[in-house]
Amino acid sequence: SVYYRIAYYWQERSKYDESEKYYSKCAEIRNSLLGAEHPLMGDIYSGKGWVYFRTNRFNDCKEAFQKCQDLYEKGFGKKSLITASAYYSMGAVLKWGKQYAQSQIYLQECYDIKKEKLGESHSELSSCCIILGNLNNEQGLFKKAQEYYNIGLKIAIENQEELDQAFNLYNLGDIHLKFSEYQEALEKYEQVYEIRKRILGEEDNMTITTLKCLYDTKVKLGYVDEAVEALNTYVKIIIKIFGKDNSSTSWGYWYRAILYYDIGLYTQALNDCESAYKTLGNNVLVKTIASKCHFKLDNMKTCLAEIQSYLELRAKNFTEKDLEYAQYYIFYSLYYLRTKSYAKAHDYATELSYIQKSKMTELKYHAFLAESYYLHGITYLEEKNLEKALENLELGLQQASKIYGKDTVSCAKYNTAMGQYYLLQNEPLKAKTYLERSIKALESQKLTQETEYYGDALFSMGQQFLQSSDKEKYKEYCEKALKSYRHNFQETHYKINAVLDHLKANK
Repeated sequence: SVYYRIAYYWQERSKYDESEKYYSKCAEIRNSLLGAEHPLMGDIYSGKGWVYFRTNRFNDCKEAFQKCQDLYEKGFGKKSLITASAYYSMGAVLKWGKQYAQSQIYLQECYDIKKEKLGESHSELSSCCIILGNLNNEQGLFKKAQEYYNIGLKIAIENQEELDQAFNLYNLGDIHLKFSEYQEALEKYEQVYEIRKRILGEEDNMTITTLKCLYDTKVKLGYVDEAVEALNTYVKIIIKIFGKDNSSTSWGYWYRAILYYDIGLYTQALNDCESAYKTLGNNVLVKTIASKCHFKLDNMKTCLAEIQSYLELRAKNFTEKDLEYAQYYIFYSLYYLRTKSYAKAHDYATELSYIQKSKMTELKYHAFLAESYYLHGITYLEEKNLEKALENLELGLQQASKIYGKDTVSCAKYNTAMGQYYLLQNEPLKAKTYLERSIKALESQKLTQETEYYGDALFSMGQQFLQSSDKEKYKEYCEKALKSYRHNFQETHYKINAVLDHLKANK
């Protein structure tokens, strides 16, 4: 008994070698006193099984749990609560091995026994609901998963088990994300964060993970200011825990760099990349963002050097068609568009749409598909192939609208591109509809008023007013565009020059 408790003590503290040693000592004593087939030997196999589970020894784990199950069924019967715990263990290891059909049978049997013996509102049913929900979630059976999480949440609320409430709310938030129900997901994550921060503290790993979910969801909703605030809190906490020169902190800088890049704040993104380099070195994921920032800032010499280093690192770490390569396709499509190599720009935009759907979530897949259409669309605009431009921009906007909502910050660049199409068609009123939508979304957030995308929308709106013969408004919007560009770019940047040249030509 003492050895068993010591083994469990070390198991709970992730000292698995020590735990296994004491389980073995306990097994020797019980075997000599009770015999190898005594049901209490099942406790040893169960304990060892969880040690093997935590140390990724699948076959050993499955064998131990099977032995535990056999002993419990023989000694206590198939419908006992202790045997239900063995079914739970077998269900967990089979889920780990992706043997989903068998896992479902064991976990459902565990749930049914506990429900019959303890009642439908007993707290022990909550953990069954969580793992059954996760099992269905992994298989893409999201509605079924949602049902289990809701049952688990109801049980946790009735038993005032707040951490179990948080687990179920967190999982429900994940399901809402899969259905693109971002506001509902945000509400769930906010509840989880409040519970975990209050009970576990802001520095607990689960609290920090929830904070990152808040940031991700706020980005999808276009709540840029709030997303940056959440991410700044995230970085501040991990600096407090790990210090400035730790790899965990550097990944925080990388997350923030991605957000800054996505909303068009390239200088800030590059600063965070430089901070991440300090401990991560020439990390391929950091180089992805840094390369794109240099490109956007028109630092072409540095950009080309980064590209070469970036490709060398990718060749070592990734294969074509994997998810990480998607960023490479976006970057190169934009690069060749900038250098007017339109055929190559289209080639990389097409490659983006070929990224295997199986390698990403449904949401990510549609986001990359929208980006592919967008890249084709803006390239066709440059080529003045307006029929193809409209076809691709409409498809891109449709995809992006399904994911983000057509009036959000995340759809702003799609709306701006549609406005630019109608300007080329000399249809200023239609252009104005899309450009107003883009500007309104970008002006709803303080940070996005300092970005390239805002400058693009303003400059396009200025051209719309020029087509409508309102030169005062044209000049006003061009000046606003210059102000926005100058937040990010050097005075020699090609976009600033484009506005100045346009103003000069239309005095």
